[in-house]
Amino acid sequence: MTLRNLYGNPPCVADNYQLIVDTLTDWGITLYTGVTGGGVIHLLKHLKPFDDLPSNEPAFLTLGEYSAGFVPLGYYLASGKIAAAVATTGAATRLITCGLSDAKLHDIPAVFIVPVSGSNTIGFSPLQDTSVYGSNTIAQLRAELGEAVFVLNDPFSLTTQLAQAKAMLDRSKPVVLVLDNEAVGSPLMEYTMPMAEEERSVEDDFLDAFVSTFRKTVDDKRVVLLVGEEMARYRHAKQLTTQLCEQLQAAAIWSINGANAVSQDNPYGYGYISFGGNDKAMSLFNSLGAQDVLLVLGACPDEYTINFSGFNAAHTFFLGNISEAYGLVENSLRHVATGGYDHVYGPLDILLGALIDAGQRYPFTNRPMAKAPADLNDRPFATPREGYVNMATLYQRLNKWWPVHSLGIDDVCLAYKDRQYVTQRPNDNIDFYSLYRGSAMGGAFGAAVGAKLADPDRPVFLFTGDGCFRLFSGSLGEVSQLGIIIFLLNNESLSIVEQGLEKVLPGIAAPHYHARVAAIDYCAIARACGWEAARLQPDLSNLGELLHRIEMDGQRSLLIEIPVDHQQELGQNPRLKNL
Repeated sequence: MTLRNLYGNPPCVADNYQLIVDTLTDWGITLYTGVTGGGVIHLLKHLKPFDDLPSNEPAFLTLGEYSAGFVPLGYYLASGKIAAAVATTGAATRLITCGLSDAKLHDIPAVFIVPVSGSNTIGFSPLQDTSVYGSNTIAQLRAELGEAVFVLNDPFSLTTQLAQAKAMLDRSKPVVLVLDNEAVGSPLMEYTMPMAEEERSVEDDFLDAFVSTFRKTVDDKRVVLLVGEEMARYRHAKQLTTQLCEQLQAAAIWSINGANAVSQDNPYGYGYISFGGNDKAMSLFNSLGAQDVLLVLGACPDEYTINFSGFNAAHTFFLGNISEAYGLVENSLRHVATGGYDHVYGPLDILLGALIDAGQRYPFTNRPMAKAPADLNDRPFATPREGYVNMATLYQRLNKWWPVHSLGIDDVCLAYKDRQYVTQRPNDNIDFYSLYRGSAMGGAFGAAVGAKLADPDRPVFLFTGDGCFRLFSGSLGEVSQLGIIIFLLNNESLSIVEQGLEKVLPGIAAPHYHARVAAIDYCAIARACGWEAARLQPDLSNLGELLHRIEMDGQRSLLIEIPVDHQQELGQNPRLKNL
């Protein structure tokens, strides 16, 4: 590694901060986002402002810390590439690490860079004191991430620590680089980077043993695939899951993000499961028992996926390639499976390919299942009151329109429960993601920004609510020229809460839900921040015009306000039983 040309006028003197930037650049990290401050100025002086799309050189985009913390998540989901979020001490660190929590919960590799007070200031009450006498920042970070927190306080071990951080990223873990500026700011040491570990190959005898065990286990049993979000990280995931379902005549159900690994044309696709889940998928999952084998493809048994119910099949195979992924306990899901259990560790495309090839040579003898019906729901869609958009109709119209190679993100609003219930199946033109495990309101905006920065030519759509809007609206101005499209659901309510409490607290008056949101002019706010803005008419009479506008417009971002009836309940929320 050689130190790169230094930015600035006059140029900065090479130091350990430059070493950090150069190292991350060698890892393919060129996007940094956040807010400058006293603790990070010596790092950021080595980064040019983010002005051009895309930027192949290390560059920094100024964006409010809360939103910035989610940018690396969207960046990775859109491209498979890693980005960094940067914040100074105090509240800035806490704001940016809201995104860190969702990165952990969704096994997304990302870099978070924060400083701490100098060791010589301990006991002298420094501003935004991060020591044990103040916020005790390092202990807080380690309580959440453990060994993925790297305190850079020794220039002699800096390269070793960075190599260890890279190993964590390679395992799909977020990392925190904590800057001790007294140490990092010391003179540059000679350094060499440790060699990266080679990726382990999957041996043929291992695959043969897996296929043999699977073949014996599924004999005369139904096979059901539960497709999770890890599977969606593989390029040909949709083809592989379709081929396997067709060969085994096995049904597929999927998590919210696992849908991105399932084709809309998979004839055995029974739908989304649990939160916003389809009725046929839920009936199938609840019927699993002594005559069934469940094949879990990188799915986490989180509350929104199985709602604490466990895997009740006679035998469960879990396939995954992320060691110690979120949801695993002692690197296993044995605690979730009530029957037999096999944990198969390896690249999912190779494992599915082995099953497909084996089945082509010698068909499996599992019980075939019927193909999925056209309609995956049993209930008719509720209708809104007069003066509001029928969201079921809107989701259906959009589902027929999405441009090819689009990306959508659902914020913590009604859309992340209702959209999938209405559309029922994935759409091969668009991938939809939700950072639902942390369910941080407004975080999806930062993820949408990251997705757009990763691939500026890719259409990016965000469904958000009027409550969520309050957490990111201050950052609209910085991304007014990115071309992001926001569908803002305005129902003057925290509707996920309000709809739920009508069932959980039926005897309590609605004002005591504390779920009302003040009416404000969202379009005016967006325009004041340099965005285009429009209001969708309740009868959808201007929808075609707005969609044409999206197709024709260039870089300018657009907010579309949608009048929504909070009483129009579409998708189900099984979590209410736990409250």
